[in-house]
Amino acid sequence: MNISLTKFCKDYALSKSTVYRRCQELGIETTRGLSTEDCARLLHEFDLVTVQTGEESEQPVVRVEMGNHQLVLSAPDLPQTYSLGALRTGESVQFEDPLAIAAQFLVIADQVQAAMESDIQQREQKLAATRQAKDTIAAKAQELKLEQRLYKERTHLIDTAQTHETQGLQQSLTTLQSLGKPPADA
Repeated sequence: MNISLTKFCKDYALSKSTVYRRCQELGIETTRGLSTEDCARLLHEFDLVTVQTGEESEQPVVRVEMGNHQLVLSAPDLPQTYSLGALRTGESVQFEDPLAIAAQFLVIADQVQAAMESDIQQREQKLAATRQAKDTIAAKAQELKLEQRLYKERTHLIDTAQTHETQGLQQSLTTLQSLGKPPADA
């Protein structure tokens, strides 16, 4: 039965990344878990030996560290300020507060959209008014054309009658004038 790499590391208080690298170095496949032989090999690699009591299920593990020849060093004084500048090779172009820019953009975009909608409504109202004016004028223009024709006919009749009456008047005046005396030369 195989044990997962995570469980193995947890059981023996080992760093998963360290154990994983060691498995790669040793050619141990970890995708399907670690076999009993793989576990024993890793324990040997990390100088760990386990002693288990009779039953294997849920029994406490005793950890024995091999090689008690250790020299313990005191912790060095480490600086409290670090610079990452030396680790970077390029520059990054960035905004101070991109979320504030995004919020500002959204406000402006909303205002532009509202202005566009308002402009469209005004244009639609202007179009409706223009259409109404055109229809009103077209109807009046048609009425005017009819009135012009009627006016033309009526004025022709009136003018003809006026001319006839004037000619009759002239004839009557001619009759009167023929009875009159010519003016005296002074």
